[in-house]
Amino acid sequence: MFKKLFTILFSVIMVLGMGKMTFAADASVVSKDEVIDHLNSIDFGKDVTFTALPQSKLSDQELLKFESVEEAEAYLKKSIAKSSKLTMPSQSSLQNSIMRQVNTNALAGKGGAAWYDGEVWWWGGGNTSLLSMTHAVVKFYYNGSNKISNITVKDSYMTGIVGATWTHRRGSATALGGLNAKYSVTGTWFIGISVAGYPVGASFNETLKSNTITMNID
Repeated sequence: MFKKLFTILFSVIMVLGMGKMTFAADASVVSKDEVIDHLNSIDFGKDVTFTALPQSKLSDQELLKFESVEEAEAYLKKSIAKSSKLTMPSQSSLQNSIMRQVNTNALAGKGGAAWYDGEVWWWGGGNTSLLSMTHAVVKFYYNGSNKISNITVKDSYMTGIVGATWTHRRGSATALGGLNAKYSVTGTWFIGISVAGYPVGASFNETLKSNTITMNID
């Protein structure tokens, strides 16, 4: 009799225990909306917008996968902080990260006075490391005597080791006399991530600046 009662009691304890374990597991499950709301509430030091990743984006995105919101938060904070440091580096570090001479594609003649299409680029500015490169597509007027003016930035893109998709928004240039100028481009980074199995897109704006770049007129 005692053995039978013990067996019944043990069975009840096991059932109750399994019920508690199941409840705990269910309580840890979060929804896609909860993941996005939590990520949008985090202070990353700049405005970062998280949205559900549409199906159209899933086919051409390599998602960074995280098991939890905390893992995603830690990675993104580190990545965005690193991006900010590369965006506006100190004068001394920028000296080593700039490509000073660039080639241009002349629209008319070699070295003659004319409007020119060209491209400038500088190391850094990407959201991962100095192994990324910022490119700005420009148009300018060359007077035929070592002076450029009326510089406009038409587009920008990234190459090298870049952990996100860059979309150009706007750009500007400041002529410094002769063939020298500084360039600035503003765009939007887009990072595709998977948090607890939910595909999420993170986007934020960034302005990337160069040091002085000297044109090389062909």
